Amino acid sequence: MVATLSTCMKDVSSMLLQLLEEEFNSLTNKKDQMNIETKIRNIRFIGELCKFKIAPTGMVFSCLKTCLDDFMHHNIDVACNLLETCGRFLYRSPETTIRMSNMLDILMRLKNVKNLDPRQSTLVENAYYLCKPPERSARVSKVRPPLHQYIRKLLFSDLDKSSIEHVLRQLRKLPWNECEPYLLKCFLKVHKGKYGQIHLVASLTAGLSRYHDDFAVAVVDEVLEEIRLGLEQNNYAMQQQRIAYMRFLGELYNYELVDSSVIFDTLYLILSFGHGTTEQDTLDPPEDCFRIRMVVTLLETCGHYFDRGSSKRKLDRFLIHFQKYILSKGVLPLDVEFDLQDLFVELRPNMIRYSSFEEVNAALVELEELERRVSTEKSHNEKHSDSEKPPRRKKKSSSTLSANGRTHTNGVEGNGELHQNVAGETDSDSGSGTIDRIDRDDDETDRENQDEGCESEDDYDDGGGAAFDEDDEVHVRQKVAEVDPQEMADFDRELRALMQESLDSRKLELRSRPTINMIIPMNLFEGPTKEHHSRVMEGESGDDTTDEGNGGTKEIRVKVLVKRGNKQQTKEMYIPRDCSLVQSTKQKEAAELEEKQDIKRLVLEYNDREEEELNGGGSQPSNWTQSGGRVANTRPTWDGQSRTSGGSRHRHIYHSGAGIYYGRRR
Repeated sequence: MVATLSTCMKDVSSMLLQLLEEEFNSLTNKKDQMNIETKIRNIRFIGELCKFKIAPTGMVFSCLKTCLDDFMHHNIDVACNLLETCGRFLYRSPETTIRMSNMLDILMRLKNVKNLDPRQSTLVENAYYLCKPPERSARVSKVRPPLHQYIRKLLFSDLDKSSIEHVLRQLRKLPWNECEPYLLKCFLKVHKGKYGQIHLVASLTAGLSRYHDDFAVAVVDEVLEEIRLGLEQNNYAMQQQRIAYMRFLGELYNYELVDSSVIFDTLYLILSFGHGTTEQDTLDPPEDCFRIRMVVTLLETCGHYFDRGSSKRKLDRFLIHFQKYILSKGVLPLDVEFDLQDLFVELRPNMIRYSSFEEVNAALVELEELERRVSTEKSHNEKHSDSEKPPRRKKKSSSTLSANGRTHTNGVEGNGELHQNVAGETDSDSGSGTIDRIDRDDDETDRENQDEGCESEDDYDDGGGAAFDEDDEVHVRQKVAEVDPQEMADFDRELRALMQESLDSRKLELRSRPTINMIIPMNLFEGPTKEHHSRVMEGESGDDTTDEGNGGTKEIRVKVLVKRGNKQQTKEMYIPRDCSLVQSTKQKEAAELEEKQDIKRLVLEYNDREEEELNGGGSQPSNWTQSGGRVANTRPTWDGQSRTSGGSRHRHIYHSGAGIYYGRRR
């Protein structure tokens, strides 16, 4: 601002410089060790004015010479701040370069002669090398082929969410045999790009793996090798690179390029590598918490996918071991502790955080005991199933086929529709061959269900985090599938007999209640026989009944169906007899009753006429009734008994003292 105003206000700069020079002289002459901030502010203001060519160079060199003449205490700080402000400018200016070079030489000689403390010695060296940096050779940039430069541009400059498809297409167009090694090298330099774009590099790896399988395998191998190399060296300068590799490995799992077993092997490797050896203090010092950061980074990336199946049990088991490792580090830094709290809240909010080694060891002992018990039961089930499989196959093959090669169901030959595929076979070994093929298919299906892709889709209730293997579910299914064929045949026979008995009883069941126009709950028909009879006689509709016992009153008693909660109830209410609802209901019932009477009359006349014809006394045509009505599509019944012909569409059931009810053939 002073330089801008000095172009039109000449007196501002001269008056300001005079005041600054007088202040500098007064502060220097006091010889006290107070107000160091005021001295530094004054000298830096003078140095900034020198760079804008407001303060003359002679004034600056005069202030510097004053400090060098009494090179002690605050004068050292003032001289170093002046050189840091405008020393480089004066050294590079042609008219002052020689004088500035001489001043710098004097400064270094005084530094060597004086017995300065480390702080002051560091200030002097920084000011000197800032003005006059050491001579070194020019940095030679690496010369890369144009194709390699294009690859680096795609991966490190152009790659983002919107351009990932374009980058993938461009990488596929490259000459693969020539560019694959350099592409692999660039993909492994994820630490040189943006941390938030590591998932894009993993996405590119997954996209290229569809066309080049070996490339994805090579990327995974190199990442795992770099992680192990970082554990072997434990170099502080590689920590950012190691964190990037952990994030990259987690993203590779998210894109299904590695299996969950690789993730858990890496997690256990981080906890156990170098422990129990002489180099433990070097590879993993007690105060070093970097491995905890590595585990947290990997689980934050892909741990939310371990929420079901065997992966969930593996993660629960690992977190117990991880808590034991955390306790071995003692008191953690606050940032690491906060990261751990966020991790457990995200992955296992209900998991117990142990506070002592005794609690963790007890949990591990309980976990090992449970795993041992499960493995013992599994091996016992395998032996039991292996010993029972051969006789079961023979039993089934011998029980499903009879001596003449036909199947039997309910003790009657020819009624086994479920076994028609073996009815014509005469070789009794065909049944066991079929069983063998089914067992082999089941075994292949069980092995496929043990893969990680199928495990992630199985929901289960783990209770207290118990650890089980994938084979447990397989053995449970085998145990359920291996049912005794004889018991199965007995069950099918009894079920079929029960169904046939029920069907026969329903065929002969009489319709004791009239047809109604709505579904009435069963509780309306419950109660004593007298009450049930009175309810049936009240009316023919299911929703309203006429109260004839009130001496010709003008009200009708109606039952209304209501529902309270999950219970249905009926309530009685009285409505006027001249209501439209009552009138329409009565008309409908009268029409239905008249129609039933007509049908009954026609059927009775038809039966009388048939009997007359059979006795030889019929004089009217066979297709006309006494009332002149015509019954279409009827066939004669040759006896008075209930009979259903094979080709008829209706069945006629005769009852004494009642009409004939029609029903559709089932």
